[in-house]
Amino acid sequence: MLAAAVLASGCKNPLDEKTDAGSAAALGTVDTDPTKLPPPLRLPHPAIPALPDLPALANHDDPGQKPGAITLSLGKCKGVWDGTQISATGCGGVLHLLAKDDSGAHSLVSRTVLPPPTIGMPAVVDHRAEGTEGVVRNQGQSPACTAFAATAAIDHAVARWLGKAAHVSVMEFWSRYHSPYEATAISSNLGFALGVEEDWPFDARIANMLMPCTGGEKPGTCGYSPDPKKVALVGQRQVVLFTRAHYLADTKAQTLQLALASGADVVVTMSLPEAFVPKGKAGSRYIPNYTQTPADSGHAMLISGYANFKDGAYFLLHNSWGTSWGDGGYAWIHQATLSAHIDEAMVIDAEPLVFDGALKPKRQRGEVSCAGALVPDSIRGTCASLCPDGSPRHDGVCAAPKSPCPAGYVNLIGACERAAPVAKGTDSENGVVFQCGPGGCTYQVPRALDATCTGDVCKASCPAPDFRLAKDKNGLTCVQ
Repeated sequence: MLAAAVLASGCKNPLDEKTDAGSAAALGTVDTDPTKLPPPLRLPHPAIPALPDLPALANHDDPGQKPGAITLSLGKCKGVWDGTQISATGCGGVLHLLAKDDSGAHSLVSRTVLPPPTIGMPAVVDHRAEGTEGVVRNQGQSPACTAFAATAAIDHAVARWLGKAAHVSVMEFWSRYHSPYEATAISSNLGFALGVEEDWPFDARIANMLMPCTGGEKPGTCGYSPDPKKVALVGQRQVVLFTRAHYLADTKAQTLQLALASGADVVVTMSLPEAFVPKGKAGSRYIPNYTQTPADSGHAMLISGYANFKDGAYFLLHNSWGTSWGDGGYAWIHQATLSAHIDEAMVIDAEPLVFDGALKPKRQRGEVSCAGALVPDSIRGTCASLCPDGSPRHDGVCAAPKSPCPAGYVNLIGACERAAPVAKGTDSENGVVFQCGPGGCTYQVPRALDATCTGDVCKASCPAPDFRLAKDKNGLTCVQ
């Protein structure tokens, strides 16, 4: 399984330039353990799935839209024909994953200065084949699609830690903001723990009753508060911590593919037509290309894979309209269709609160000072020399120089992870200096970018595949 983002940051005292290695321990804990190689692969790297049987864009069938958008009995909320029933989308306009003042993670080194590696990009990525996708849920006629997409992404993120997906409570997630009109779905949950679906199952009727009244609703159908007994019950068995939301600066096909190839699902918002009905053969259902969308038709979903063809890529949608939609809740969409209607994209990360049987180590937080050429271990936060390939250590480990992983991947934890680029440079916009090897990157960050830094320059390390330094409300972090 792929590693989640980890970070160790340290501040470099202005006198470090005059400090020899013998006194480095006074500035920060120096790791004296010998460099280790990672364990052998626990399982072979997943084989590349076969290309799905999908048509060229020019050969798409007519989408068969129904005349006129369907308004639900939920104020401004619109409904979409999904092939068997009317399913809800968002309300009151295009959805927004993060408000402008939100504290999601933003990269400190641009992709122009530090381009992502493209070597060994698979022709097909399908996280279902890797066994990391969570269950397909059904939001029914509740406009809680962002809660469904986010919790499905959290389920998948936990699978990258433990090898099996979580099953967190959509209702708990929704209860913290319960409004399809506000861009607070992510920020209301970021940094908080979540319990399991079994302790607070989703109820569309109750979910709609939690929405604020905007005028014209039937008495008793809105403005309710979450049931304190349910809140207390689900709080007794919380299993996941929602740690990070990385808003992607662009929604280009290559950006989405790199995130997917690195192991993450991508939450996207997009506009839908009046009918969003998959066509095609079983096992290769796809969304026909469409050009017209009604107003207020925003919908949030996951992207869980891609497949490259001569006329462009298809992306695999993980929807929240039940298993009768598409192929068990999934369908492919051509990149041209997606590009025309996508609004935003985000990568979510979460950590299990119980690490029994964990496939990778949990990072240690805390500020250290690494002297001279020493850099923080990307897990331990201790000071150590760079690995021979120019990467920081990852829990004392350097990537195996000869690995059974395919090109573009590296073994750090007994599994093949998407490698970082081999690069050195400086981002002239903010003065961040970086050095990267296949196992990750180490950074020197000016004090102005890190409020916790007590010296002039901070050091941070990020492992593959989340090798890019970023900043969120808690300080420095790592993203893909």
